[in-house]
Amino acid sequence: MTPPAETDPTQLRSEIQRALDLRLDWFKQHYDIVSHHAMRPNGERVYLGDKAKRVCRYCGLAAPQVKFENLAHAIPDQVGNDWLFDHEECDDCNEHFAKQVEDDFAKWTLPWRTMGRIKGKRGIPSHKSNDKQFRIDANQNPAEDATGTNGERHHLKIHMGVNDSRHELDEATKTVKLTLERQPYVPMGVFKCLVKMAVAVMPPEEERRCAHLKKWILRPDHTFESYPYKPLGIIYQFVPGPLPNDQMNYWLLRRKPDRADDCLYMQFVLQLSNHVFQIALPMHVEDRKQLEAGTFQTDLWPNTWASVDHQLQYGRSGHKQFDMSGTEKVRGETTSMTFHYDQLIDGPDIVAPAAGTEPQAN
Repeated sequence: MTPPAETDPTQLRSEIQRALDLRLDWFKQHYDIVSHHAMRPNGERVYLGDKAKRVCRYCGLAAPQVKFENLAHAIPDQVGNDWLFDHEECDDCNEHFAKQVEDDFAKWTLPWRTMGRIKGKRGIPSHKSNDKQFRIDANQNPAEDATGTNGERHHLKIHMGVNDSRHELDEATKTVKLTLERQPYVPMGVFKCLVKMAVAVMPPEEERRCAHLKKWILRPDHTFESYPYKPLGIIYQFVPGPLPNDQMNYWLLRRKPDRADDCLYMQFVLQLSNHVFQIALPMHVEDRKQLEAGTFQTDLWPNTWASVDHQLQYGRSGHKQFDMSGTEKVRGETTSMTFHYDQLIDGPDIVAPAAGTEPQAN
């Protein structure tokens, strides 16, 4: 959201900088980073685990009981991961995760990935409404950047009726608000997908602590009885404006030994373009005191691409917490996004480019 005109830019800059500094200081005081990787286009591939070992980190079975013919993605390729792979994920577990947890995460994040033009295994996904009257596709056009290098530029093409209530045009503010339907998904499956990513990248000593999580994410169904830990919260952050949509960061954070009373034991953070997904791993032994008391705290992990200058230009970071404890399929859920446009052009098949995006609470 664009800063109000009457806001003092110097004061606003100071507020944004202070917020970023406070967040980083809080995490420095409470956590150590035990695993981190920044993935970039054309970056060198990273392989986790021991290829010669051929023992699955999830089910514990070894070859030839299970096969390791497929190269498993440690983080799903649906979010653009073509860099980080796992030698210690067998084909059976790989197939299970694809159907039971990654599918839910894909459906929950689809509107964001379409609008953010985040390329997955089969390119940028299209968004289609259930009534087939509303569709968004990414058009690929050759482009040349400032250095003269040939590349790709993707524009969104939106197909809908003129009077479709899922879009609201405000010519005064030059904004278009779109209401997008999510495909049916199971909330617990979404949360398990982030847990699976965290288990894939954690050091061996932490992996051994998480045998209960491996068992949980390998269950063929989603039930509260399978692991009675509530709430399963995802802290979601969004920063408006153009940010890299072909890069990805993750962090696995472990509580410092002297902060056992202050915070939960382990957190996982996935940063994807304008989006940050942050969870605390369910650790019923290490976090027993906090769970019994029902009180614990955390701060928001900052989007490392959203500098002070970026937020001054495009708007402040916003966040929302989702309770993903549900075990039943959610249908008919919507999320909304607002685009700022530069120019409105009347004419058939003409689309004016959007300048930035920001989410709206729904």
